[in-house]
Amino acid sequence: MIQEKLLVKLSLITIILGLASLYFVSVFAEIKFMELGKICKEDVGKVVRTKGTISKSFLAKDSHTLFLDLEENGKKLLVVIFGVDENQFSKGEEVSVKGEISLYKGRLEIIAKEIKKIR
Repeated sequence: MIQEKLLVKLSLITIILGLASLYFVSVFAEIKFMELGKICKEDVGKVVRTKGTISKSFLAKDSHTLFLDLEENGKKLLVVIFGVDENQFSKGEEVSVKGEISLYKGRLEIIAKEIKKIR
């Protein structure tokens, strides 16, 4: 009986310490910044942070998906944003994007998880 109580206490302590560790890792884990022009097919599946200037924006026919062409030093990359207002971003604005790099129909894109205006 005493060993069972000790085992339960040790299990609870281990669970609490494990959850606390996961929380701190997720809060303090830093997402790698990549220059827009250095993103390539080998990076598919990675979550990165990058920045660029909006050269074109358009809304999908379903009106829930916004596409932004980002440009930096002559390199372009498509950014896909779900559930955002079309008027929130404009051509010429510089933005910072955090998202997952993916490949769609042979073209690299970032599925944005977070996007912020820089200026």
